[in-house]
Order: sequence, then structure tokens, then C-alpha cells
Amino acid sequence: MERKLNNYPFIKKSEVFLSVDGTLNIKIWQKEPLLRIKNGNKEYYLTKDADNLELSSFYSSKVILAKGPFSKEEKKYLTNLVKFINSDELLKNQIISIKKNNKNSFVLIPKIGNHHIILGNIKNFKNKLNKLKAFYKQYLNKIDINQYQSIDLQYKDQIVAKKR
Repeated sequence: MERKLNNYPFIKKSEVFLSVDGTLNIKIWQKEPLLRIKNGNKEYYLTKDADNLELSSFYSSKVILAKGPFSKEEKKYLTNLVKFINSDELLKNQIISIKKNNKNSFVLIPKIGNHHIILGNIKNFKNKLNKLKAFYKQYLNKIDINQYQSIDLQYKDQIVAKKR
């Protein structure tokens, strides 16, 4: 029974056992989608363990969308990036999509504002996102964010905001 349950795509692990009184017990650990990847016509989820997970025809998980072809290494960085975004209330409510432009260049799409956030290389994302949070906290109430075309986080110790 465990083998049959473990063959389902959304089940990470299962345990089936009988208790002393003869009761059948089933424990199931579910694979949790962390982000949805769209690469051309292919769409699938990526789990917290950076494993591919097929889409369900019954349920759509509310997760960040990532567009583009991603290598195995980039998928690991993507899962860490999304975990970091989801752990922060400001970023979690602001970032809705990740796009890969060209080799090693990533762009974040925000929910509020008509701009995009150029992350560049994904490897040092924590420092870049901390700079973005500081920028938002300092200037979001003082400026009209819609006047910016892009916010560039690629450069060390600075943010370049490009006006329309």
C-alpha cells in the first residue's frame, strides 16, 4: 500500500501501519509547491526540495510564477530565493513573478508599481533584496513608484532607479 501511495506525484512519503488494536493508520507527507515554472509550453511546479512536480488538474497553488529555462543549479537558487521572499512580509506581498532574461540575468515583477526589478545574477540575492527593502521603506511613501521604469539591484552597494 505504501508503494502504491508513494507513486502518486503529490505524495512525498507515506507510512502505513497497523496499531496494536488493529486500526489501520496512514501517514502522508505531501510535496509542497513553492513556485510555478513556465518554459514555453511546459509548465510545472518546483517543490521546496527543488524537485519538479506536475500540475494538478484539480488544484492550482497560489505561488510565484517563474518564466524561462532554468538549469538544475538555478532551480536550487530559485527555491532559496522564493523561500527568502516568502519569509519576508513586504517582499511576499510585492513580488509576484520572476523572469529569466538571458544567461544569468533575472528580473522580478512587482505587484504594485509599473516597474521591474533587475536582480541580475541570482547568486547574491539576499543582499540585493535587503537593499530593495531598504529602498522601499525609505522612499515608497515619498515618491510615486509608477514614475520608475526599473529598479536595478545588480551593482554593489547601490540601487539605480531609472525614470520613464
